[in-house]
Amino acid sequence: MPRSIRSTESTPERIAAEHAVLARRVQRMTGELTTAATSRMEDTLPWFTALPANERASVSLVAQSGITNFVEWFSAGLESKDHVGDIFSSAPRELARALTLQQTVELVRTYMAVVEEMVEQIAGTNEYRQSYLRESLLRYSSEIAFAAAEFYARAAETRGAWDARLQDLVLDAILAGSSDDALIARAAAAGWDVNKHVLALVGPVPSTQVAIEVHMEQIRRTAKAAKLDVMVGVHNDRMITIIGGVAETDNPEIIAKPFVGHFGTGTVVTGPIVSTLQDAHHSALAALSGYRALSFLETSPRLVDSQDLISARVIAGDTAAIDPVVAKIRNELRGDTRHTLACYLETAPTIEGCARVLFVHVNTVRYRLRRVLEVTGLDPFDPTDALTLRIALMMERNSTDL
Repeated sequence: MPRSIRSTESTPERIAAEHAVLARRVQRMTGELTTAATSRMEDTLPWFTALPANERASVSLVAQSGITNFVEWFSAGLESKDHVGDIFSSAPRELARALTLQQTVELVRTYMAVVEEMVEQIAGTNEYRQSYLRESLLRYSSEIAFAAAEFYARAAETRGAWDARLQDLVLDAILAGSSDDALIARAAAAGWDVNKHVLALVGPVPSTQVAIEVHMEQIRRTAKAAKLDVMVGVHNDRMITIIGGVAETDNPEIIAKPFVGHFGTGTVVTGPIVSTLQDAHHSALAALSGYRALSFLETSPRLVDSQDLISARVIAGDTAAIDPVVAKIRNELRGDTRHTLACYLETAPTIEGCARVLFVHVNTVRYRLRRVLEVTGLDPFDPTDALTLRIALMMERNSTDL
């Protein structure tokens, strides 16, 4: 019962009688109130008329329920809260996606304003009844606001859990090498643009002093700030992150740098940029392979490209990692250039010594080794690249012999 009504000299019998009269009048005007509320929404809420027909029908149903709900709540004596939350029970779950909380507040204000404007028509000239009805409206508005907040909180929680489950399924499918329609459908449902380029990161799990969910949420915020898509999950002692929306010409390490701080202590490995989400498996495999190969290195930087770990990956068992280099040596280098590279790496590891063995000018050796760099992207004068090239030469010979 409104406090100011209780504070008057009215007896409980008087209050009950007046309430009963108002309840009957409100019930009789339910249809008129509903029609007026719908018309008001069409006139004053631009977003309402812009909704698709099915969503507009759902919102209209909620507005009608709001009027009916108020009538039932008022008739039940104002103390009952059983009816207050019922307004959203008739709304489909998609309503929380179709409308923002702010729009829902505008919706509630609109139909409550309609009732407020018709107070005199409902209560007549009796000021006592008018005051009673207006205070009842204020109380109902407060309670319905809490109901709306609770509805959106539940919807957000459910949506968050569902989105997390979808992303887990997509991440598992990527790691398993699946590229079927189910992967694309689930990723699209999770809000991904499946046709943009993708990059995978693998690194250590963050400290357990802070819940892993906190670190994962920080990764999502970092991606959002950079206007990128992201999926993140923990597998054993590794945190795996799939980043979408990158460009083909982007540098993987530049893209990855803002995310590195959210991983645990140690090295984070980037996979190569691939064309679409369906190819993400290849980037993830390369990053995982590189992460496993880190134990073969004396030291490693905080962030490293999986392409810079090819020799360690081969030693760790990923012999396929060197296949692209082998193919370039076999198909794109002339025989004399391959022979010069082999001589320099395996027999005479100086320009002058290699030239003497081959009976050529030192500039010829320099030219041929520069050609190796141009074709493979690997520098014979760099110790790490030289090891990769030497292994590739051996693999090329082995495949040729077979």
